[in-house]
Amino acid sequence: MNKYWSIVSLMAALAVSAASAAGTPAGTVIKNEATLTFSDDTGKNEKTITSLPVTTTVKAVPSFVLTKNDESPDVTKPDYTKPGQTNTAAKPGDTIVFPYVLTNTGNVPQESYDLGNQAPDAASGVKPGTDVRYYLTNPDTNNDGVVSPAELTAAGAGITSLSGLDPDKAINFFQIYTVPAGATSADKYGADPTGTRKPNALDKGAVITLPIDANNSNTASVVRNDGGVIGPKADPTAAGGAQPYQTGDTVPVTVTPDRDGKDTQTANATTTTTVITFTNTIKNNGNRPDTFTVTATPQDFPAGSKVELLNPDGTPFTKTPSTDPTKTTDILVRVTLPAGVSAPDPTKKPTVNLEVTSGNDPTKKDPTKDIVNLPGLKFGDLSPAGGIDPTPVTPATPAPGKADPTDPTAISVDPKICVTSSDAYLPMGVQNLGTQPDRFVVSGSAVITSNAGVAKTINVVYYTDTNANGKLDAGEPKLADVAGGQDVGTLAPGAVAKLVAVIAVPCDSAKGTYTVTQNVKSVDPTDPTKPGTGLAGTDTNDTVKVGGNGQTPTITKAVDLAEAKPGDILTYTIQGKNTTNSNVTKAIVKDVLPANTTYSVLSATSTSTGKVLYSNDGTVWTAAAPATATTVYVGVDTNADGNITVADILKPGETIDVTLKVKVN
Repeated sequence: MNKYWSIVSLMAALAVSAASAAGTPAGTVIKNEATLTFSDDTGKNEKTITSLPVTTTVKAVPSFVLTKNDESPDVTKPDYTKPGQTNTAAKPGDTIVFPYVLTNTGNVPQESYDLGNQAPDAASGVKPGTDVRYYLTNPDTNNDGVVSPAELTAAGAGITSLSGLDPDKAINFFQIYTVPAGATSADKYGADPTGTRKPNALDKGAVITLPIDANNSNTASVVRNDGGVIGPKADPTAAGGAQPYQTGDTVPVTVTPDRDGKDTQTANATTTTTVITFTNTIKNNGNRPDTFTVTATPQDFPAGSKVELLNPDGTPFTKTPSTDPTKTTDILVRVTLPAGVSAPDPTKKPTVNLEVTSGNDPTKKDPTKDIVNLPGLKFGDLSPAGGIDPTPVTPATPAPGKADPTDPTAISVDPKICVTSSDAYLPMGVQNLGTQPDRFVVSGSAVITSNAGVAKTINVVYYTDTNANGKLDAGEPKLADVAGGQDVGTLAPGAVAKLVAVIAVPCDSAKGTYTVTQNVKSVDPTDPTKPGTGLAGTDTNDTVKVGGNGQTPTITKAVDLAEAKPGDILTYTIQGKNTTNSNVTKAIVKDVLPANTTYSVLSATSTSTGKVLYSNDGTVWTAAAPATATTVYVGVDTNADGNITVADILKPGETIDVTLKVKVN
């Protein structure tokens, strides 16, 4: 009885073994035989006998699974509303990739599967991706999530099936498809790789149909970012990191990208600048290739200016070439200015307003500005209100206590007032009318004639008029001397330098009104010995007036003999001199012969350039001295009319020197 249960137990164990062999490869032959061990009834003579072998051939039980699955409970129907994989940042035109795994979960070796795709239906709200393909290796070789055209070309045509898969083995593959270039933001595209088992020889002719594995949907949500930014050269986002650069013009100009976040770049023109070519950089900040157009709107340019848009090769610009995301392209803006142009208004900078427009989405625009700083200058007399006017004839104001008592507008050179020189003041102003900072040097002079008739050049000395009262006050600083004049310093656009021009009038100056010529010029902001923007100005209308010196003409007389006897000749030397500092007219030396003398000889000379004339009555004048006379008259005919009138001038310091000889009776 015990032996019987032993056999039953063994058979039960075999049955369990056979039931657990569902994973055994199809076609496997299971061979088995049983043994019986027994003894005789005495419990001795134990023997073992073996049964005839039995065989079982394992049937083909194919199955497979394709993952990642979506959340569809039906393996044959994808659920695009609950995809197994998603891409939330697809861009129009992107070719995207999703990884999958197919596993042979059946018992049939060397299985093969056709790959297909089940597109979404319209009700799902998901649109089908285009150009669906499969690959055994990931065609996205740089793992950036997008299969570039180059990567796609390198990957080839792809595969349509998987083969050679043994039980419990898996194979990785990749599905790709393309989001249409016309996709818009919030569009959603999808695909669903499907697997279909192919017949296997181990099926031995049996028709085995497995459901298609089709619950593997994936979706790609489109994030379409279009647009470009335009900014200074090499700095399209105006981050402020670009460096100044030289233009490629015949006369190069330095362009300075601003570092203040204003998205501008500026070129400083001089009076000789006629062409400035800006380089602007456009960046595609969208997420797909784009082309860009640019509009240019000039503002505040002087008449005769021209603005052109050019490609980097100098040809006319219409639009950029196709530019990939994050890539840049350049555009040139050529500004042509009239020769010698200057700025009339420091508050208005000539500006080219640029705007770039996306070809993909014309609503996406971005501005930048190219600015030309023109030089500008106003130089002249400064009014109390701060205005500058170079046109009026303005007499210099005498320093306190230095005015001529008879003419408050004139400088007194009276020795009681003037020791070495007397100062006169002119309120002057320099204004930077340009749209860029500029540095200026001023100079001035007046040619003043001395009493001796010598012309002297008196240089003007300039001071800062701190309190703007038009006078030199204590503590007001003198401008620094530099080559060519005095340094006004650098003025911001629109700024005015208020100055006092001081003319030191020598005390020996002749009475009169003298022109003060004043000049200003632009110099290099870093070195006043070098030229600047080319601007220069002149004020030639101001004057300095010299008054009288408080003197009157003099006449002196001497005789050669202190004692004489009858018959002796007395020689009188007489000098009439203009000792004033202004002209005198109709100057006549007169002498009446003394009693007890007889006229002998009369002669005269003059330091004046006129001709000496003689008369014995002061009315009729001749070039020859009279033969006899009791009274003699001597004058200088400076206007060559043969007469002595108020038209005849004896200048300061000039003399009439007369020699009269008489005989003692």
